[in-house]
Amino acid sequence: MKLFCFFIVFIVSGCASIPLSTMLKFSSYQKSDFVAIKPADIRAKIILDQPIEIDIEKVELGLEVETEQGDRVFKFPLSLLERRAIPAKEGWFAFDEAKNEYTLNLSAESVQNFQEVQQLLTNTNGGNFVFSVNSGFDNLPADIQSGYVRINCC
Repeated sequence: MKLFCFFIVFIVSGCASIPLSTMLKFSSYQKSDFVAIKPADIRAKIILDQPIEIDIEKVELGLEVETEQGDRVFKFPLSLLERRAIPAKEGWFAFDEAKNEYTLNLSAESVQNFQEVQQLLTNTNGGNFVFSVNSGFDNLPADIQSGYVRINCC
């Protein structure tokens, strides 16, 4: 049975954009594809307008699984792989603000827990699942009115 998997990126504020090619790729995603994922290869990239920063201790990958036994929600803490400051760019028609970019992966404990969830799904019939990336902000300046957040699962 085909599973419909939608990578849903929860944006703390701002808009999300998922490339059409990604939507098409995951529209035919099956349980066997999910079970074949190597947890150590899972990455998430969060890009924020400066001076906004994420709270690294609160970043997690969420997974909601809907099976015949009911709905379950799993949370997997993420670890920082790389943090990069992206300078502002001025173009002919637009100006891009300076940004903070964070690349994260599953922590060692999360890799083991993710494998347990994969095993759980191997032993169930059917089901749907939804991914999310959740975070809080760190040292959010009081004068910030709005900001742009982009999260990529790679």
